[in-house]
Amino acid sequence: MSFREALPPTGGFFNGCPLYDRTMPAYFTSGWFGNSEPAWHGEGIVTPGTLPAREAFEKADALFQVEKRELVYPDTPNESGIGSGGITGYQPSGQYAIVRCDNNQFLGAVTKRYEVVQNEALLRMAEFLREEVDLDTVVVLQNGSKLAFTATIKGAQKEVIPGDTVKRRIVGFLGHDGITGVGAMFTNVRVVCSNTLALAERTSRNMISLRHTNGVNNEFNNLIQSINVQREVFEKDIEDMRFLANRIVKPGEFRSYLEILYKKDLYIPEDLMNGTEAGLKDVTEYSKTKKMILAREDGLGVNIPGVKGTWWAAVNAVTEVETSTKQKRTGAQFYKANFGSGLTASKKAMELAFDFASTSGPYQFMPQSVMS
Repeated sequence: MSFREALPPTGGFFNGCPLYDRTMPAYFTSGWFGNSEPAWHGEGIVTPGTLPAREAFEKADALFQVEKRELVYPDTPNESGIGSGGITGYQPSGQYAIVRCDNNQFLGAVTKRYEVVQNEALLRMAEFLREEVDLDTVVVLQNGSKLAFTATIKGAQKEVIPGDTVKRRIVGFLGHDGITGVGAMFTNVRVVCSNTLALAERTSRNMISLRHTNGVNNEFNNLIQSINVQREVFEKDIEDMRFLANRIVKPGEFRSYLEILYKKDLYIPEDLMNGTEAGLKDVTEYSKTKKMILAREDGLGVNIPGVKGTWWAAVNAVTEVETSTKQKRTGAQFYKANFGSGLTASKKAMELAFDFASTSGPYQFMPQSVMS
């Protein structure tokens, strides 16, 4: 008999938390968006400018409490199962559920050693940084199993070329899903398109993550006090981006660039039965790389003088598809850009672009970009 079948008809946890027959929520649950930036799918609360951290968290409905509740399984009078003798009681399982207290939503399954970290801890991080950052967003994802804030670091906003601004951002995060940790990370964001540009590994402090184990709340206080806003590193990142903006993409290079980046996705395995040899499909036949070709020509920010035809445009064509929350306004895209495959793709795109750009000459005005 399955664990699901062994549960009582209510499908409940101990203390009434629902375990099954629940529908998966939309990725975005609630949030606050500052600077009059439109919210995803018309959801969330939008305000002009920024807000104090507590007010922003309150508007995002991000200060709910969570608790750890032990899972139970039904006890029966004999070995024949529930059907023959009914349920006589429930036994503790030794496994636990993380539950959102205000609505009894199940957020994740954990072990006894797991220590709950309340959302107030993430708020404390944001409040600690109030002299150093301007808060941009606070988001709650998947009913509260994950939440994060983003903030722009004061004094870390520069133009790569005139009219094309990049800012340094800190992302504070906390998970109640039993998988996502708690901590902070730094990224660069191109303002015109909200592309996430992964940082070079100049410092081991690009990401600081802890796990939910005994003592994590004490370490969280140490984490807050140890965050380095890395303004000096940001200056170096801007230099690298300006280098890309000063290098042209030679004929055929963007195609080769995409073929290397997405070799695994473009790969066609050998099929002897149909006489197909192993190789790569054309970049125009794969939806993601096809979108990147179009984004390189007509994407957000391409019309800024000095962008088109450069390796800076090439990098942003990739990161626009992989990470932009302006082109794809979803909670899933936000998570992908900051913690998932989008961040990985962005880092690879930057690194490979430097390899190509190092063999390219300085930028020259080109009436149209080159793509063979």
